[in-house]
This record gives sequence, C-alpha cells and structure tokens, in this order.
Amino acid sequence: MMNKATLSSPEHTNDLVTMAFNVGVVGCGRWGTKHLETLVLLKHQGFIDEIYACDINRGRLEEIYPTIDEVFLNWRDMCHSAQLDLVSIVTPNSSHLSLGVAMLEQGLNVLIEKPLGASFDEVKRLCEAAKMSTGTLHSGYLLRHHPGVKLAKKLIEDYSIGRVKSVRFTKYSSRKKPSNANAIENLVSHAFSIIPSLITPSKSPLFSTVMTLEDGKPAPLTTAPQAKVHLTYPGQATNSDTEVEVHVGWQQADCNLFTIEGTKQHIRLNFREHNSIELGTQKTGYRTIPTLHPIPPLEAQYRYILSNAHSPHMLAEDHLQTAELLDKATSLAQYWYLHNA
Repeated sequence: MMNKATLSSPEHTNDLVTMAFNVGVVGCGRWGTKHLETLVLLKHQGFIDEIYACDINRGRLEEIYPTIDEVFLNWRDMCHSAQLDLVSIVTPNSSHLSLGVAMLEQGLNVLIEKPLGASFDEVKRLCEAAKMSTGTLHSGYLLRHHPGVKLAKKLIEDYSIGRVKSVRFTKYSSRKKPSNANAIENLVSHAFSIIPSLITPSKSPLFSTVMTLEDGKPAPLTTAPQAKVHLTYPGQATNSDTEVEVHVGWQQADCNLFTIEGTKQHIRLNFREHNSIELGTQKTGYRTIPTLHPIPPLEAQYRYILSNAHSPHMLAEDHLQTAELLDKATSLAQYWYLHNA
C-alpha cells in the first residue's frame, strides 16, 4: 500500500455529508482516469463515500492521489484494506479474466471494462464465477446507460416508431488507434451490446459482411483502424427482417451517430449528446425530444450498478450474447481478410 506519507499528499478534511458507497479502480491509464474523474464528481454530489485506486505505475498514483482517498500498488492490498462496494477493472484486455475471477471469488461486485473477456469462453468463465459468488458482474458497455439510448428503448417498446426496420451505428474517433486494441472488440462491441436490447430479437443474426480496413483497403484485424459490419436479424412470421449496419474506426473525423428506422418514425441520437434525441422522418422533419435524466453514461452506469449492487444475477445472458456476437464477427473478419488481402 502507498500511504499518505509515501505520496506526501495534503491531509484530508472531514466531509459533513453522509455518503453511501466505496469504490476501487484497478488500472489508472487514460480510461481508468476517466472512471476516477466520474467517481470524484459523484463524491462531490454525495453519492460516493470513499475512492481507492490501484496501479503498478507509481508515477500515475502520485498524480491522482491528492484527489482520492488512498492508492495501492497491489489490488489485493486494496481489496483487503478497504470495505468496497464495487471494484472497477480498467486494465489491459488480457488481464480481465484473471482479475475478474479472483475478485468475484472474494465476493466483490465487479465492473470490467470492455471487452469483458477475450473470447466467448472467457466470458462464460466469468459468468460462472459470478454465479458462484456473492458479488455481481458488470460490463463496461456504458452506452446501455446513455440517456438517449434509454429513451429510444422506451419509444420502441411503446411502438411510437412502429416496427424497427433498420439500425445504423456509426462511431469514428480522431484518436490514433491504440496499439493493443482492435476495431471489433473495442468499437463494434458497443453496437453488439445495445442493439439486441433495443430490438429484442427472437433469433440469432445472420452476418453478411465483416470487413477490417485501412485507407479503404483490407487490413488484418490486429492493425486495421476501421471496420464495417452488416448483419440481419430474421423477422417473426409476417414481420420483415431488421437490417443492421455498423461502421467504426479510429483516425477519422469524430462521428457518434445512432439511427433507428421504424415503419412510422425514425430516431436519431448523438452519443456525445445526453440531453435529447431526434424523432421524425426526412419527409416530416425531426423534432427534439429531451431525455429524462441527461447525465453522462459512465456516471449513469455507476449510479445504476451501485444502486443495484446486491440484485439477483440477471446479467449473464446479456454478457454471453454480446460475447457470442463478438466471437462470430472476429472469426468472420479474419476469414474475410484472408480471402481479400
């Protein structure tokens, strides 16, 4: 453990607000820091009591320590020393399985950043560990908690847009492709996590295209900064199929759009916009619909998980469904590249 004296941090003052939850974060890189920033905000709002962080990089801990309660170089020390309501694993993908299983075996509630595991089998092992644990398992697919996605789900369930005919998910980032990431696990996975929850399919989808590209040309999954996926969810009885297009990538102009076409109306939302969505058609025009709770999805996710930390295990089916889609898309992307390179 790295204590206050080790890091020469200023003394903490007593907070007059009675707060509820203690959260630990393992991994304090770029996205781990985002988690900590969100938790600090929630602490200021009175929702979080204590925040702990763990990283093998002492320099990172020295930078973040003044803003949180305690830091550690070893996650076991953190979990032993603090009474935690939730531990967030924001470490490299290859460590998700081992860390997740170890923490679940200790009875901890665990949030694992995307992807939950490197394969369907790894996700299945995590779900089995969660089933045997008194803790719960949550994934880092935070777009499910996006206020616009929640509103879209309600409009679909109310049949306000009619039957869903097609879905288009576009997520481009101007950031350089991370060296240890691939476009399907890190970007397409967001689409796979939310689209089935919106259209509630009765059958598995049929993949027609899974391409991994660089500058418009075929590229290996490990190096390709872009990916395009097309799949179809078969309809029931007289219902037509639902077409899904997913376009994602790094090193392109930022774009975060989600379009859902219904037989009556269409929904358009920007993942960077938390306050509203658009509802209408090209013919009639679109009107702005405000969201119910316009807060960033990571904050919304923490509020949801901590408020339901001891709920029954109802997430395994969602975890496995997303993992199965990722496995299929990954295999098809590799096959496509081999035959088109």
